[in-house]
Amino acid sequence: MSYRTAAFFALFFLIAINSSAQKQFTEGVVAYKIKLESADHKEYNGVYTFTFKGPYIKKELKLDNGFNDVVIMDCGTNKVHSLQNRDGKKYAIQLSMEEMLKMQAPFSGFTLKNEEKSSSNIAGYVVYKGKVNYKNGSSSDIYYSKEWCPTQPVTFDRFPDAKFMPMRYAYTDEHGISMEFEVMKIEVGPVENAIFRIPVDYKMISYEEYKQLSK
Repeated sequence: MSYRTAAFFALFFLIAINSSAQKQFTEGVVAYKIKLESADHKEYNGVYTFTFKGPYIKKELKLDNGFNDVVIMDCGTNKVHSLQNRDGKKYAIQLSMEEMLKMQAPFSGFTLKNEEKSSSNIAGYVVYKGKVNYKNGSSSDIYYSKEWCPTQPVTFDRFPDAKFMPMRYAYTDEHGISMEFEVMKIEVGPVENAIFRIPVDYKMISYEEYKQLSK
């Protein structure tokens, strides 16, 4: 085999590896359809949208009962704001990234077991099925894509530092609220910076101030 032929096959092999390599989801939108059941067995449907751009993440949860929750995270400066509308007044509540990390701590260091390729696709992507095992002994089934993974470790509360993109999963939280998630769409592309700005008609307050308003 000539040097040129060997070099060609080596280059072809490297291109093939890189084309199938996992990519970080640095900019775009991932939207989940969700089903929520409250502790008193009331059911709601909605959409949970994640918008990404470098260190920025915007999470917006909309339910069919009118509930709307928005969290904007700047992972570069560790700033987090929750946008809330209370009694007709709009507030941008300053949250602590440290507290958010503490909330995610019980789910960190999880392991993924029993992986198998699924026969069905989700939102046009090949998915794998596995079981997530947590350090506290609990576990959860999950369908995930190996093609993408989040750039920021804090992206998904139940999967800190995930090396995959969650595509379908469910869990019940400490308040007895059950939630089911399934990806509706994944759109890769430019996102406007304005999406991550605090709207001018929202008043910036601390979490402690907001708790006083809630009494």
